[in-house]
Amino acid sequence: MRNLLIIALILIGIGANGQQAKRYAIKSGYIKLELTGNTTGTKEIWWDNYGNKTSELEKSTSVTKLFGMKSEEKKHMLTILVNDRYWVRDYIEGTGTTGTVPGYQDAQEFANLMSEKEQEEFANSVLEGMGGQRLGQEKVGNYNCEVFTVMGAKSWIYKGIALKTEAKIMGIEANEKYIDFKPGTSVSASKFSAPKDVKYDNLNAMSQGMFGAMEMNMGDDDEEEDEAMVPVNYSFEKFKSVINSFSHPGYKCLGTNSMEGIHAANFMKGLGALMVVATSRQNAEPGEHDSFEAFTSSGHKCFYGETDDDGTALVVEYPKYDMYITIVGVPDLSKNELLEIEKKMQF
Repeated sequence: MRNLLIIALILIGIGANGQQAKRYAIKSGYIKLELTGNTTGTKEIWWDNYGNKTSELEKSTSVTKLFGMKSEEKKHMLTILVNDRYWVRDYIEGTGTTGTVPGYQDAQEFANLMSEKEQEEFANSVLEGMGGQRLGQEKVGNYNCEVFTVMGAKSWIYKGIALKTEAKIMGIEANEKYIDFKPGTSVSASKFSAPKDVKYDNLNAMSQGMFGAMEMNMGDDDEEEDEAMVPVNYSFEKFKSVINSFSHPGYKCLGTNSMEGIHAANFMKGLGALMVVATSRQNAEPGEHDSFEAFTSSGHKCFYGETDDDGTALVVEYPKYDMYITIVGVPDLSKNELLEIEKKMQF
């Protein structure tokens, strides 16, 4: 799920550009937005290479009132993004951070596997899965925009660029509207170089160090090489055929993939998600299902229980193919709901 929004942002209404997906349909340019509502100020964005290089400077003040108490937060921040690398310069705190965008390469590879038509269909599925809608076209200034609503926000998009956005969520109002727009103008390469007046903390290195130390403390004294996964004895073509034939109220398929002999499919329903995985029984670890409820359904041995991601999972054994089908629902789905879904799939 962590890659889904990144993929959606790259794909909505945007085609592929050689070996790299486009974020915008205009190669380069500049836009300045006025911020109104609970947050007031300006936001400036320079971009190149169809948005795979961006530089965003925001100067704003946010005011919120909660239980009669008023709080104010000022922001003066520069964010530079070059492909999967980012730099953030906070001029108020006097700090800098850098790192890589999680899931960027996955999103690029995912986009490059699809035609432009398939990308558009996928983007529509993501939009519908998040409860969004396309409302048609309207003009903002001299520009004919596509209008979208999603998760309480309404946006007017021109060739991938939001010229206007209105949002009111839980009493907090946030609006943006362009006051200067120069599509197609060239942008100096210096705009995408991080300022050198501050030391940048590498968030990736910090997190790797932290988790590396945890692994050393928790791991065994003797290192063991990861064993290769045993491919499932069920063809990916058959798996895709089952998924493509499956229908369940409200769920939209976001795609299927196969890696290292494991097949997977992802679905969305509003903010809920469903994942279906086919893997060889030989990859199961001893006692893997001990905490799950074991039972039999339609002649298949099954396991049902909670996952570590605020969801539930149903595991169904298919001895004929030496295969486990695992269906994970987030948030929780009951045992009967997951069994109904599994029976509809007819593996």
